[in-house]
Amino acid sequence: MESTVLQLPPDEPSAAALRRLAEEDAGLPDADLVLAFLPPSDGLAEAVGALAELWPDAARAGCEAMTQFAGDALATGGTLHLFRFADEGHRAEVELVPGSAEEPPAADRLAGIARRLARGLPVLLIVDGLRFPVQPALASVRAELARRGIEGRVPVAGGLASQGEPFGGPHARVFAGSEIHPSALVAVTLHGLATRIEVVRGWDPASPVYTVTRAEGNVLWEIDSEPAASWFRRFFTVDGELAPLPETAWRFPLIVEGPRADRRGLYRSMRAFDEPGGAVTLWGDLETGDEVRLGMGNEASLVRRAAELARAVSGGRPEAAILYSCVGREVVLGASAAQEIESVGRALGCPAVSGFFSFGEIGPTDDGGPAFYNHTAILVLLREEEAAGAGAPAAPPGPNG
Repeated sequence: MESTVLQLPPDEPSAAALRRLAEEDAGLPDADLVLAFLPPSDGLAEAVGALAELWPDAARAGCEAMTQFAGDALATGGTLHLFRFADEGHRAEVELVPGSAEEPPAADRLAGIARRLARGLPVLLIVDGLRFPVQPALASVRAELARRGIEGRVPVAGGLASQGEPFGGPHARVFAGSEIHPSALVAVTLHGLATRIEVVRGWDPASPVYTVTRAEGNVLWEIDSEPAASWFRRFFTVDGELAPLPETAWRFPLIVEGPRADRRGLYRSMRAFDEPGGAVTLWGDLETGDEVRLGMGNEASLVRRAAELARAVSGGRPEAAILYSCVGREVVLGASAAQEIESVGRALGCPAVSGFFSFGEIGPTDDGGPAFYNHTAILVLLREEEAAGAGAPAAPPGPNG
């Protein structure tokens, strides 16, 4: 497999930069699959059209993202990840699944994703960052996997499109082929590629373990029968003054410690404090009965953990890597944000690294199907399996994530 990451200039609209490439015909690589992570823009339709001109026969998918990854560097002008498969029988299938809270995604489309995962086919999910009901959709996929008797981790990974504040408007969109949708999930199914998927955390325990005694979706009402807002006040009041929330809490996500194995290791970050009154709204769901504790991290611990994990999985060097990392990590990393992607790229020894800072991440739990994460990074390592007829199948770069 040939894998190339192109970085678009930050001082030029992505559509203009892509059309210039088309006009110059600058010896661009052929591609069977193009993943594009582009800055939020009213010119997205033009950019998607330019991609179709440059690679008309390729499967194409992507999303809007404020900050992208290109090799071992951060980018803001957009990045393209081009894949050319050695075996003509290997391919990528791209499917767009629209949905909203008012009009949920079609159950048969979600069941189709589950069927492909059950067959061991890796699936990358790129999701609208603001409108698509991602957690109910993942619950449907998990239910279908359970119905089929599939246990353990499945090869799924992805991220939610992102945009700048104030949140809202038409951005954080996804696209598949030439179709742009403001509320959809894009599933990229990979045939002939071996994967390893790792969940990168890097947050240390910062409190005892407590029990969620009342939660409804992403609204946390009570912890140990205490109003959630009061519980957080105890931790974030210093010398009688309440620290600014939710901003201060971004360095202290809630870690789900159990008791269910399919929820262990999920992180949840605060979206709004004392809204609704007495409660805390999160960027992901919690369930009554979850055992939680505060986590604590800083730029050094996050960068160190990413590098450690990349070194640990780099045996049998991957041909490509994709990193979906939470915008909450970007906030905590601050000026060190570039060090995380640089550390991953250096440790992997793989120049073809792409991805973006996301509004939420999708990856497998240790003992369950696909789950929605906050404050986490999902690292995907890719290697093409050996061409048919060339001998035994090539080993993946680790256990199939």
